[in-house]
Amino acid sequence: MYKMATYTVIIPVCNAGEAFGRSLEAFEFLTAKCDILIIDSSPVQKQVELPIQTNLRVHRINHADFNHGATRNLGARLAQSDILVFFTQDSVCADENTIAELVRPLIGDPAIAVSYGRQIPKPSADPIEAFNRNFNYPSESRLKTKADLPVLGIKTYFCSNSCAAYRRYIFDKLGGFQEGVGTNEDMLFAAKAINAGYGVYYAAQARVFHSHDYTAALLWKRYFQIGKFFAQNKWLLESAPAAGEARKVLIAGITHFLKRKMYFTCFRFVCEALIKGIACRMGMLLAPKRAILEKNADFSMKKAI
Repeated sequence: MYKMATYTVIIPVCNAGEAFGRSLEAFEFLTAKCDILIIDSSPVQKQVELPIQTNLRVHRINHADFNHGATRNLGARLAQSDILVFFTQDSVCADENTIAELVRPLIGDPAIAVSYGRQIPKPSADPIEAFNRNFNYPSESRLKTKADLPVLGIKTYFCSNSCAAYRRYIFDKLGGFQEGVGTNEDMLFAAKAINAGYGVYYAAQARVFHSHDYTAALLWKRYFQIGKFFAQNKWLLESAPAAGEARKVLIAGITHFLKRKMYFTCFRFVCEALIKGIACRMGMLLAPKRAILEKNADFSMKKAI
């Protein structure tokens, strides 16, 4: 008899506040019912009471123990499902079909390791942030495999744990998320999966509201960390070059804002692009010289590539 796939939504939270409790209500109206596991790393004084739901569990860890990869791996070990669905605390399901559309590719094709959803800017998002989200998360779904590396370059590896589903079997087989990285644990796993012969699916119909309004300081900090990440994982750019990607975004953004006569916004967009580029370059130059090692010593990136 065919066994229905089971899945658990895993959400790491920290200082989530009451707004997060309200955002959980969106899960109650989904057509695909799921268990929800909260990994709360908030300091004790900032922990909030979450709504009592039969399908919701809360696992608390020390604030100092949070790590993007390790905390999500903990969630995976605590879950008992066939498919692991990861959300961030500021992602909100856009409609009742978000989870169903997210897991659909995994159910339909056993060779797909990861499926990630489309991020829609919040109604209050700054025009620049709204453009960036719409540029990076288009309306058409697509499957990405190793064959796409010559065309898509580094975007072949792109994936986001703000809304993503992982096939449990492949997740365990490839060793889960790399621990000890400050960002992009989702991209590292997607790259590992693609180079192992699996597919990564962008599910445009699985929509979540998710966007940020970064200050210049926070933008610098984020892209400095991204630069460090690529410096410590040079094999990513060696196997999937990013040449010309920043230029494409810059040209598309300038064209977008000039057509709408949003001249000051266009100026701000160019300034933000400069901050991102310089911060990323500085992060790459100042990163520790040693590369972060794979959690599984027997996994060879060169062989996978």
